[in-house]
Amino acid sequence: MAYQFECPRERCSFLVRADSDGEAKTLARAHARVAHSSRFAPADLNRWIESIETA
Repeated sequence: MAYQFECPRERCSFLVRADSDGEAKTLARAHARVAHSSRFAPADLNRWIESIETA
């Protein structure tokens, strides 16, 4: 199963797909640090990471 994270910040078009939820969370945290100089709370990441079906 694949996982997806889309940045919830306004005007941010960051989207990542990963093979595991842990990998998606790691990439989302790195994005928050680099692009927004901030952090995402673990509870927020759990809500924002979605499982997706791949073809």
